[in-house]
Amino acid sequence: QRSSLGNNLAGASHRLAGARTECTDIAWEDCAALVGSEPAWVFWHHWPDCQLHAHDEPGRGLVSLPAEAVEHLNGDTFWKLVGRLAEGRRLVITSDHGYAASGLFPDSDKDQTEYLKSIYKSGRWASTDRSMGPWAPPIDLQLTTRHGVSLFVNGRRKWRSTGGYPTLTHGGLTALEVIVPFIELTKEAP
Repeated sequence: QRSSLGNNLAGASHRLAGARTECTDIAWEDCAALVGSEPAWVFWHHWPDCQLHAHDEPGRGLVSLPAEAVEHLNGDTFWKLVGRLAEGRRLVITSDHGYAASGLFPDSDKDQTEYLKSIYKSGRWASTDRSMGPWAPPIDLQLTTRHGVSLFVNGRRKWRSTGGYPTLTHGGLTALEVIVPFIELTKEAP
């Protein structure tokens, strides 16, 4: 979990054992000051996840979050952090998942809603050995992983849920959720 990465607390208990770890939501320039000379780093910044609820008004997130991303990604302080992390290292910048605009998801019908609420509550997956629903095409999929058997909502759909849906949310099993983009950078010595 990302919470265990802060202040190098992960130790050797992660897949990139030997790397210094950090997880924070502080300003980019303060992040750059945290990066030492260790050759391997895992640096997880909470942005933009930490901003999702700030952009949660209906219809706002689709306009305001990309505008904020442009501001951050064009800023000098972000690129100072990127330069510091790339100094003498191969730098891979990636994310953990995408977000979907739930207002554009189709509403599930009554039977599907009852089924989805009974298994998933307001989530997108459930650890259970129950069989997937009877619909074709399927509205959920059963997958067996090293963590056991789980059901996952298939595709973008929504159902009435206590508190409603956020404007931006996970999208179930979609390409946006399972394909993780990345870019690799290196900084040549002057």
